[in-house]
Amino acid sequence: MVSFLLKSEGETPFFTHPGLLNLHTASTACRLYDPLSAIQNHMKLIPHTFTALLMGTALAGAATTSVNTGSLGAAANGINSDGVTLSANSPLAAPGDLSGSYGGGSTATPVNTTIPYNAAVNPSAASPFTIEFWVNPNQDTNNGWAPVFNRVSASPRSGWTFFQRGSGGGGWNLALYNGDGSSVGKQITGGGSAFAVGAWTHVVGVWDGADLSLYINGVNSGSASSGNGYNASTSGAVLSVGSYANGDNSFLGGLVDETAFYGQALTASQILAHYNAASSTTTGTYSGLVQADGALVYLQNLAPVPEPAATSLAALGLLAAANRRRRRP
Repeated sequence: MVSFLLKSEGETPFFTHPGLLNLHTASTACRLYDPLSAIQNHMKLIPHTFTALLMGTALAGAATTSVNTGSLGAAANGINSDGVTLSANSPLAAPGDLSGSYGGGSTATPVNTTIPYNAAVNPSAASPFTIEFWVNPNQDTNNGWAPVFNRVSASPRSGWTFFQRGSGGGGWNLALYNGDGSSVGKQITGGGSAFAVGAWTHVVGVWDGADLSLYINGVNSGSASSGNGYNASTSGAVLSVGSYANGDNSFLGGLVDETAFYGQALTASQILAHYNAASSTTTGTYSGLVQADGALVYLQNLAPVPEPAATSLAALGLLAAANRRRRRP
């Protein structure tokens, strides 16, 4: 859905509506009797939201691709299901980045971004790896929603999952499975004091081949891991952003961005540098660091893949017609 902020000429209230064809207002002073004259003469589109319409940056119901700019290339592109919405709300200060918004998914209709099994993203249990992403939750709950997932759920379980635990449950939990039925092996939880609804948090989980560490906003959380064992997936694990691969445990209404996977343990200084780079207004500063530090997977939403939706085309047609009408003698 594309949301527009509209302002009636001479009025102060702002209204939000999905698209341009079904305009809704909350004020009788802003009733629309003629759609063309309303668009042309009575309504002003905020420039950046109109750009979003032209780019299709917030269209739901049309599958898109989150392009992998990590070293695995297109083989690890992320496929966004129809319910994924791309949002201009991004953790990066530089322009041009879009995040994924996830909500309303289920096993019947998953809302997620998925990458098919790739052996490089599932190294052996003794091999180090790092998972990095930015997350913006819309609820402070300990509900087990999964912003990032890479697990074989059938027994014996393998792989790993990130869970939301909220401020009351300790923040963010990274669970590795040990191959003993559905049991969790090594796990770590941290960032509860930094958990914030509606704000971006940088989350990085590091497995050094023997133990876990968790970094929140560039700093080691100081949390100790618990449990024992890690059973790496050798087939079948689908890397999924926004929910389990089957659509369960959907990250309802939350935003996830800049998901990356590395086949090595990032250092504390590298992680802090990534966090700090997000505040740069220079395009490519953040992505350049991620790529230089060896990301195998780095999902980016820099440009829309689908054709403009019918509603977008119709809206442009209305504007063009209004312009033609205005120019007639």
